[in-house]
Amino acid sequence: MSKKINGRLVFNLIALLVPIGFIVYFLMSERGFMDLIEKASKFNKSWLVIALACQGLMILVDAFVLYRLARSYDKTYTFKKAFKATGVGQFYSAITPAAVGGQPMQVFCMTKQGIDGGISSSCLLQKFLVYQTTITLYSLVALIFNLDLFYGELKGIMLTLALFGFLSHAVVVTFILIFSFNQKLSQSIIGFFFKLLSKIKIIKNPNDKIEKLKKQIHFFHESNAKLYKNKKLLFTTFILTIIQLTFMFAIPFTIYKTFNLNGANAFDMITAQAFVTMISSFMPLPGGSGAAEGSFYVFFKIFFMESTIKSAILVWRIITYLLVILVFAPFSNVNRAAKNSKGN
Repeated sequence: MSKKINGRLVFNLIALLVPIGFIVYFLMSERGFMDLIEKASKFNKSWLVIALACQGLMILVDAFVLYRLARSYDKTYTFKKAFKATGVGQFYSAITPAAVGGQPMQVFCMTKQGIDGGISSSCLLQKFLVYQTTITLYSLVALIFNLDLFYGELKGIMLTLALFGFLSHAVVVTFILIFSFNQKLSQSIIGFFFKLLSKIKIIKNPNDKIEKLKKQIHFFHESNAKLYKNKKLLFTTFILTIIQLTFMFAIPFTIYKTFNLNGANAFDMITAQAFVTMISSFMPLPGGSGAAEGSFYVFFKIFFMESTIKSAILVWRIITYLLVILVFAPFSNVNRAAKNSKGN
């Protein structure tokens, strides 16, 4: 008897094959894998370790932010639990288009760990708000101080994508702030869109869904009010998120130094990575595949030589994407991850 095909498994495999396909392309293309192997023997190993450490520290800070937020509701919540939930989020963000699977799976994991679903959703929404606000401000700094550095290198569409990425982040932050501070307006907006979707026959029973969402918005509003009153927690969360993003944005500079290159400064490369993140974060493919590699090539070719840029892209994607999938693959079984951390 043939076994029934597991739909989630098939989806995960397809989602993984797309970004891996881009990696394979770079491996097989001219100055790809063979060049990387040749250059690897000459790598500055200390800087390579620092690149790996930046990625690891970025994830640890991410887990610590979740830990601090969850502890404000539940004093029994441990860092070990937060790290397990973060691992679940990292894995499912990496394998799902536009990282849409990360937060829902984290909510599921935290619920299995004994955290109320409303509290876990609120923690993750607060974390998302701070993250989006911080990355928008980071991107604004990149636009103000270094747009002229990249302007000559950006060909029409890439400049448009960079500006679109920044504006998209800004719009997301604006809507989250509306939902955070103005309960009445946010309920009116949701009501309008749900009734519109009902008229074009996309959803049924809009009033029932609106009532359920009103309760969620109320809880979110109350939770955010609590966060904003706790100035110390809010300030700490912003500072930690800035540190987290700095670790992430510094990885290309550490790779640059791994190739024994000199001349570029860390600030320019950090802001270049901010542009890359702005563009790739809205690509509807796992890991921003295609947009990530393409935008990295455009923004970093002014720092790397033509003979090293493809190898640099490979090293960057291995550290920031493929290793994340491999390391956190055990967290794909959310029930097991939650069970293993329960009570710790």
